[in-house]
Amino acid sequence: MIDLRTFAMVTGKELRLMRRYPLSLANSLVLTPLYQLVLPALLLGAAFLVQGQALGMSALTGTTDFAGWLAIGMVGAIVTSTALAGPARAMMGERDSGTLEQTWAMPLSRSSMVLGVMSGMIVLSLVSAALMVGTVALLFGARYRPGAFLSLPVLAVLVIGLVGMGYMSASLALLWRQASGITDNLGYVVTILSGVTFPVVALSAALQPVSWLIPTTWAIDLARHFSLGADTLLPVPFEAAALVLTSAVYALIGRLMFAKTEKKLRADGRLAQH
Repeated sequence: MIDLRTFAMVTGKELRLMRRYPLSLANSLVLTPLYQLVLPALLLGAAFLVQGQALGMSALTGTTDFAGWLAIGMVGAIVTSTALAGPARAMMGERDSGTLEQTWAMPLSRSSMVLGVMSGMIVLSLVSAALMVGTVALLFGARYRPGAFLSLPVLAVLVIGLVGMGYMSASLALLWRQASGITDNLGYVVTILSGVTFPVVALSAALQPVSWLIPTTWAIDLARHFSLGADTLLPVPFEAAALVLTSAVYALIGRLMFAKTEKKLRADGRLAQH
């Protein structure tokens, strides 16, 4: 069960901590994705345009709006990477500052605490994603359809799966002191396999089934269809079902993994001495 009071307190704490460092926040949420992924990919794509049209991309995806197509992929990448890496980094930050032991020794729901950490980070990542979409539309001429609003329920379902990923991230941070290296790399792998910067159909036949197991793949594909009219990997009803199923599976596995980790640490007597 979720302890709403604990959840609200931790969420508020995380938001306050992030607001204290606005330049660092802007760099991690806006500038870094912009100059590391968006600009290089856009400039590379522009170099291969034929009379201003991305003809090869149109054949693969059903749209020539490369800027909008990439921006929507970046939304999925930012939110997913935050859910994967954020909780582990938060745990490491608490440990480095010497507050993890006291915090986890309090008589509060630990799952609600982790959920609060994730909520604060996901909220800020969504703000970053919205700024990214707007910036690409303003600077690079991305054009989104009115149906783009249908992407909001898609994003809501994706967040359920990302919560499960966040619980996995927190579990790894509690079990291994160097978990951030694992979660950061997982974020990069998920970004590649989800088709953020290139169509999933461009992956090898061996990797495409792996990408289908990631809810971000289906969320990005559906959002591109609703926002740009792009082709989908599967018929829309099947993709929606795949998104719901994969998100539910990740949420369940993540919750069970965290409960097992907490139980193990309790049995070993290391929960408050991590």
